Amino acid sequence: MRLWNRKRLTALCLVFALLAVFLPVRTGGVQAEEISERISESEWKKLPTGSAGVLEGRSVLISIFINDKGSKWTKKAKKEANRKVRTAAAYIRKQARKYGKTVSLVADTEKYKDISYSFRVNNKVSDSIRSQDKLYQKVMKFVKKNIDINGLRSQYKTDSIGFLFHLNKSGTSSTLVHYAEEGTEFFYESATLFSKYGKQAEGASTYAHEILHLFGARDLYERSLIDGITASLVRHIEKKFPKEIMYSTYDRKGRMLKYKITNDISRITAYFLGWKASVPEVKKYALPKLKEKGCFYEWTSF
Repeated sequence: MRLWNRKRLTALCLVFALLAVFLPVRTGGVQAEEISERISESEWKKLPTGSAGVLEGRSVLISIFINDKGSKWTKKAKKEANRKVRTAAAYIRKQARKYGKTVSLVADTEKYKDISYSFRVNNKVSDSIRSQDKLYQKVMKFVKKNIDINGLRSQYKTDSIGFLFHLNKSGTSSTLVHYAEEGTEFFYESATLFSKYGKQAEGASTYAHEILHLFGARDLYERSLIDGITASLVRHIEKKFPKEIMYSTYDRKGRMLKYKITNDISRITAYFLGWKASVPEVKKYALPKLKEKGCFYEWTSF
């Protein structure tokens, strides 16, 4: 449940340096509206939204099951992970309808064999930013060599492609998104999904939370200078929208449900996804004004 990019890693390094100086931390069918023509690969990779694009119409989520030193995937574990993905996709599709949007996620790895891959690394992967950054670099080399992305874009008639990195171990799930300032670098967007959080099985709501990040949703449980999320907005969400999925992935009783999602997508996340043109919070809480639907910008650079 963490949103990050390389700007965050740089910022953290700077903070620690300063402290050291001054002090002695598918599912859904593919019947959705189709785009009749694909843009060229070069044009596609210049999109400020990154590879996942906007959460409207059809999107493809490619699952990569990663075996590392100390963990591996079994058929049963893969089925459980895929069930969580299907639950998350169905949830997102249903929530989209509340805002008059049609969304179709091609994500079911049992139904669509061409979106499921296995990959092995020789090291032990953790949920640290540095470990995730190294994993991303390794997986992207694998993707470029083994996955025909343009073929998938053509086959499923979409310019929206995201990646799900599955790890069969405990950790904090996170998402690496593309910021417009990065240009053509780090274009492919990915969410790392751990099967467990602590000793508890991870829930489908966390999967939905991370998938929504791919399409522009911000974390709403803590302030973020980079993303324009203020402390006053977080307090507002806590009071007004306590079931917001980008605020909490737990149900009202504080439970993490494995295959059920009881949270909502509030108007604030709908705004960041591009499902609503504006919301009252834009003015009241100085919410960032979007340049593009479903796009991340570094608001501190304004």
